[in-house]
Amino acid sequence: MGVSISDLKYLIEKPEIFGFKLETVRKDTEFKTAIGDIKRNGIKIENYWIKCNKDVGECEVVDDNNNLIIVNFLKKTITKYTTSNL
Repeated sequence: MGVSISDLKYLIEKPEIFGFKLETVRKDTEFKTAIGDIKRNGIKIENYWIKCNKDVGECEVVDDNNNLIIVNFLKKTITKYTTSNL
């Protein structure tokens, strides 16, 4: 994928430096199942839980606020799903 797991935090915080596009999507529902899976099977680095799949060129990340972040290395996009409290 070209980026180490430890560099994902920097990539998420400054995507433009790596040439990635950031998109934020607000959802009214939480992704509890996906978030739980990432926290169970992922690696914790600082305030992020990270789970990557090299076969599809994608990493799933959960931050301390339980926001789900999908980093797609093939499309060079970062999609951040945040829950809205309506």
